Amino acid sequence: MTEPKAHFTLQSHCSICNKKVSATPMLNRDDLVSALQRGLDVRVMHATAENEHRWSLDDQDKQHLGDALAKHLV
Repeated sequence: MTEPKAHFTLQSHCSICNKKVSATPMLNRDDLVSALQRGLDVRVMHATAENEHRWSLDDQDKQHLGDALAKHLV
């Protein structure tokens, strides 16, 4: 089995620019797993030409992320 990448992106809807983007989680993998298991807020970000947009994942995106982490896809 290959080791998952330390940094990864996921597709998520940015509520600030109102479009689907490649977002980077603001937690490391272990902390993401813990936050998802405990039902905590998961923050992500993506860079724009002017600045960074940061927001919390909705329940559907958290479910997809949890599934990917469980399957070692990320």
